[in-house]
Amino acid sequence: MVARMGTATSTVSTRFIRVRGVLRLALVLLALSVSAFATEPLKPVLPPLNAIMVGGVGELRDDVYSADLKWSVELAPCNCLSFYTDMSYRFVSYEWQTMFHGQLHEMMNLQVNGLNESFVGMKFFPLDYFGLNVSWRFKPGDGSHVERFERLGIEPMGVYRFSPNMVLGLSGQYYSFIEDRNYQPGDELGVKTSFVWNTFWDKYARTGWQVGYVFLFRWRIQESENHNLAKDYQKMDDMYRGFRMRGEIARYVGWFPFPFGIGMAYEMNRGNLFGFETGHKVELYLRAEFP
Repeated sequence: MVARMGTATSTVSTRFIRVRGVLRLALVLLALSVSAFATEPLKPVLPPLNAIMVGGVGELRDDVYSADLKWSVELAPCNCLSFYTDMSYRFVSYEWQTMFHGQLHEMMNLQVNGLNESFVGMKFFPLDYFGLNVSWRFKPGDGSHVERFERLGIEPMGVYRFSPNMVLGLSGQYYSFIEDRNYQPGDELGVKTSFVWNTFWDKYARTGWQVGYVFLFRWRIQESENHNLAKDYQKMDDMYRGFRMRGEIARYVGWFPFPFGIGMAYEMNRGNLFGFETGHKVELYLRAEFP
């Protein structure tokens, strides 16, 4: 009887060890996926910090409706340096178009879903008010049918603490794309400005409301080229300029020993100087900051 009990206990212990090992492996794989897949975020200009955010995103872009799960992590080993990554996974997307050719036609096309654009980067602030952001975007998975090129980004950043509860930011951007399948997108420049304001804020309990706004203006400085064509026909005539803007509000609560916020954001991401094109995003998120 004692031998049977010992055998049963040993079997239970072995199963527990195996389950724990599987959970550890799952966490490792999740961490690797977080560091490898993302959609490009529109974030305010801020110095390095420690933060984790997860949220749900609904988007309308080019007549395609979609829903994503978004995850972002930033880790700062010191006040002057941080490493960050962003991830999103597209669960649902479909296209619905109505056309008139003497009669009414309706078309619904369910898109292929999966991992979205990959985005990793590093922020370095040698001074309290000035720093540099270097980023790399990988090719997206099946969750994205646009922005199919790898991209290097360099962004000088400046921050100014207007008041104890408000931070203003300004940055310039330069993006260079990697040629793929003999297609070379043109380089782009951008200018971004932002503010983050903590209002009705209790600095001891670290609770209150946080309001943020980001405005980005970007333009292509040279035409893309299709090197599969004869030289006289390689120019793609795709010069453009447009803007993105994002407003958000979050309520930080004292449920944990660190600031924890519940917020929502709206982003318009396909604008031009003369109006709005289709490209709207609504986001609900949870965000935590660590000292």
